[in-house]
Amino acid sequence: MNACDRTATVTVSLRDDGDLDVDIRSDCDVVMDYAQRLGGRISEMDVYNFQKSKINADDIRVQLTATCLVPNAIYNAAFMELGMMTRSLARKAKQNTVILDTEEDDG
Repeated sequence: MNACDRTATVTVSLRDDGDLDVDIRSDCDVVMDYAQRLGGRISEMDVYNFQKSKINADDIRVQLTATCLVPNAIYNAAFMELGMMTRSLARKAKQNTVILDTEEDDG
């Protein structure tokens, strides 16, 4: 993440039973606490139903800021793993970027 000085890597793997394993690695204690509360496994419904997803649940996000990209990384990796995003598109994009324009318009 460029908006903070921490890094995170998210890996999602489809299980034989249809659930998804989520592996989060980060040098951020808040993100690692989030990963522990998330529990390392999500269901397809956690990916499909954004409002009811445990990825977004208040009791799991707790101290995670609204600007943290880790939950979105989970969705992106899960979409790819479930075939909802092609690997070729992901390879072509290489990264998702958030640009914060700090230049003030003087005119």
